[in-house]
Amino acid sequence: MDVVTQTRATKQQRKSLGQRLYKFYNSQTFVAILFLIVPVGLLIILKIYPIFYNLYLSFTRYELFEPPKYVGLKNYRYVFENSVTRQSIWNTLLFTIEAVPLGAALALIVAKLLDENFYGKIMYRTLYYLPVISSIVVSAMIFRWIFNPQQGLLNYFIGLIGIPPQTWLSDPNLALPSLVMVTIWGSIGGNMIIFLAGLQDIPGEVLEAAKVDGANALQRFTHITIPLLRPVILFVVVTFTISTFRNFGLIFMLTQGGPLNRTNTLVWEVYMSVFGNLRLGRGAALSMVMLVMVFILTLLSFRVLRERQG
Repeated sequence: MDVVTQTRATKQQRKSLGQRLYKFYNSQTFVAILFLIVPVGLLIILKIYPIFYNLYLSFTRYELFEPPKYVGLKNYRYVFENSVTRQSIWNTLLFTIEAVPLGAALALIVAKLLDENFYGKIMYRTLYYLPVISSIVVSAMIFRWIFNPQQGLLNYFIGLIGIPPQTWLSDPNLALPSLVMVTIWGSIGGNMIIFLAGLQDIPGEVLEAAKVDGANALQRFTHITIPLLRPVILFVVVTFTISTFRNFGLIFMLTQGGPLNRTNTLVWEVYMSVFGNLRLGRGAALSMVMLVMVFILTLLSFRVLRERQG
């Protein structure tokens, strides 16, 4: 009798378990898990795993045709003791400090101007956005002609006001500002679209109330528009900082780290270490330093904008 009772209890448990599994398979939770498996798996495979593998390589001597050999902090000591890599860190910071604030401010001003109602604003928005969809190779070739010391368009215009021709990409003092100029030109359109979306999300009643209270256009922009746009500004600053750190195409096409290593940024130094010298461990250490720098600058951006908002 006990055996029969135990058998019936086992069948009941199996039946209960099967019902629970059936309900789970037909629930929205199971469907959500199925939809999340693919993106989470791709995130782990393509993003998280490479970061940790790169961290492992940064502690090794890896020269492509030899297996990695653990060398401790030797690669990191090289990064901070070598004068060329130290200059690449400084160039990267200088490049970012020059390009990000000026580029974000210009994009915000352009977005504000194109947010007004006037004839042809769609055409102007399209023209400003064209550099974003242009090939980096084509853009670099155009600016190589613009910066040409003999027949360049930029030297022609500054010559009209009495300034002598400049060797923009060959002068150590002008090469990095020239790259900043090209970077800002290529980024205004994308950041402008983001700022336009933020501007159109601001309630018109708030601006109208400030106008009725006597606030002029500049006061409305500085005291109402900018505070309400702080989350958008933070997003633009963070994404623009990351893209500036990763700016490789322009350096490759225009200066290749010269002259005198004045445009030798971290991303170019990683490229030269890995593909030029086949020092994969050293390149991994440089990329980890770049990751930490981006993380610190992102935290600083969050802190500054949050404090101002508070």
